[in-house]
Amino acid sequence: MRRCLTHALVAVAMTAPLSALAQEDPNCPPGAWFCEEVEPPRDAGEPPPAAAPEEAPPAEALPPPPAPPRRQRAGRPAQPPVVIYQTPSGPPPQVIVVAPGATPPPRVIVRRMTPPVPPPPPKRRWRRQWGINLRMQGLMMGEEHGGAENAGMGGVGISLRYRPIPAFAFDVGADFLGGTDYNGYARTEVPLSLSGILFVNPRSRTQFYFTGGLHMSHAEVERPWSSAASGGTEFSPNTEYDYFGAHGGIGLEFRLSRRLALNIDALGFVRGRTDDGVVPEFTDPETGRTTDTSGGGLFRGGLSIYW
Repeated sequence: MRRCLTHALVAVAMTAPLSALAQEDPNCPPGAWFCEEVEPPRDAGEPPPAAAPEEAPPAEALPPPPAPPRRQRAGRPAQPPVVIYQTPSGPPPQVIVVAPGATPPPRVIVRRMTPPVPPPPPKRRWRRQWGINLRMQGLMMGEEHGGAENAGMGGVGISLRYRPIPAFAFDVGADFLGGTDYNGYARTEVPLSLSGILFVNPRSRTQFYFTGGLHMSHAEVERPWSSAASGGTEFSPNTEYDYFGAHGGIGLEFRLSRRLALNIDALGFVRGRTDDGVVPEFTDPETGRTTDTSGGGLFRGGLSIYW
């Protein structure tokens, strides 16, 4: 009995130094059977120590944020859009593709790739034009107050045309007419005219215009006369007339090209004699009234050549 008690006291005496050694030895390997975790004593009113905050991982280690959801069409997988960034480093441009939801690289200028705007068409500048007008024409005369039934004249003409601006032109012309006049006599006549032409729509292919101006004319007429001695009717030498008057009308010019154009117009004119003739030219058989003033209508069609 004494021997057993002696052995127990020896074991307790040896265990106490080993526990103290384990607390004081900093090199005690963790998990060893002879090591023991001992917390230092603390006061009753002292709060437990707070746990040390964990260090945040670096920004480079963070995964990119998830891409925002995109609408998908039936049967087609959603594909992320491709965004092109161009840096101001000069040519050639640096192209960087950034996935949706990711942050673009710093110091990057975003530019939309748009096609270049085509240059505007060159403006057409008006150039002054000269032209020659060749025409055919017919003269219409009434039959009232004793006019001949077969009265009618026709002819040709030519004029030089100058168009300093698109909406206006000067026209200097000469014509030759022949036929039967109002009194039924054979007549030839050469009018000279100065006209102005006002184009209403000069930029159109079909141009409407007004025309008007002044003219002078010289005519020769074969008048019959009867002589008792001859016992019949004879024709006297040509009787000459000179006139001065005004004219005006409307017309259309059809542009075939920049150089060629067709035109039709209708003119009305009125004139009076300027020669020293004593015998009046017109006499009304019903009233006996006489006059040296005449008028009529002129229809023309021609071709204009511009340069």
